[in-house]
Amino acid sequence: MIGRSETAVGGLVDWLDRNRFAFVDEDDRAQFQIGMPAESTSVGAREAATLVMGDGTEMQVLVAIRAGSDFVLTGFSAYNSEPEGLMADMEFMSTTYLPWLALLRYRSDGAPSLLPAPTPGEMEGLWWASRLDTNLGMDMLIRLDSSFRRISFWPDGSFYEGTSPGGTAVPDRAALDRAMLADWGNYLVRGDSIDLTYADGRTATLERNGEFISGDGYDMTRVTPLPDGSRLDGEISSVYYSGFSPGSGIFGGISSSSSTVFHSDGRYDGSSFGGSFGSFDSGGGYSVGSSDDANGQYEIRDGLIVFSPANGAAGRAEAVFWADDSIMIGDSVFKGTAN
Repeated sequence: MIGRSETAVGGLVDWLDRNRFAFVDEDDRAQFQIGMPAESTSVGAREAATLVMGDGTEMQVLVAIRAGSDFVLTGFSAYNSEPEGLMADMEFMSTTYLPWLALLRYRSDGAPSLLPAPTPGEMEGLWWASRLDTNLGMDMLIRLDSSFRRISFWPDGSFYEGTSPGGTAVPDRAALDRAMLADWGNYLVRGDSIDLTYADGRTATLERNGEFISGDGYDMTRVTPLPDGSRLDGEISSVYYSGFSPGSGIFGGISSSSSTVFHSDGRYDGSSFGGSFGSFDSGGGYSVGSSDDANGQYEIRDGLIVFSPANGAAGRAEAVFWADDSIMIGDSVFKGTAN
């Protein structure tokens, strides 16, 4: 089993313990008991950690590996409950599975992509969808939050999920590979299905249904990027607040807000604030926060709005497009006009 990978932060043993249920359905997790707690080891020349757990029927041996700048989770699953079968499984793991793990090379370790050349296809353009997700806040109240999905397709058989560095321009696959970006790859149309193969080996399938392509609860439609040279007059803004958990002994919460104003002469002004505030039930209080103000010039080209900060900081870019009757900048609704 090959599981998730994340940028290496903190200790590998702790990371493995936090992710031990990666290969277990949520409804079955209560049945799994740890047989051997997470501990440090090695796989070949790599730092590793192992953990063993089971539910009486299935045994999982989890192996986390440090691969370059990432932690990578792998696992071996066995279903024998008889001692003889368990011994055979453990022998297979030690003689076959672990030596195989030692031979693997990882993208985060500098290994080249195994993604083949794309096959030209019929998909094209930027596709987008939003959906409402139910989430539980820190204050234990149910929240309805919007989430979004964007995928760009090109006739050469390439796709990019999220914001392509080149916007609508045909992607420079060699540059994407050198940067070890993972959210791009090849697509292949099979009837009403679109198979996606990502640069890091992940796969997914989208379904075509009339004007929609659907996957993971998103029904995406094709949207129209703003033309090169467009100017904006308006703003995007967001506000977030969540209280602390009931019974935590702290009253108050965490809040953040941001606003960016766009001017028709190509300037933008932005500000953001984030912080927490509250008081303890034993008395006393606190308020901590951070704020950041930015301004500079923007340019719209290749379906991107490119920000150039006046202070010389590194620029950034977001997708900018028409979705229904609204203009979206990244995942934010723009309030204003474009010309």
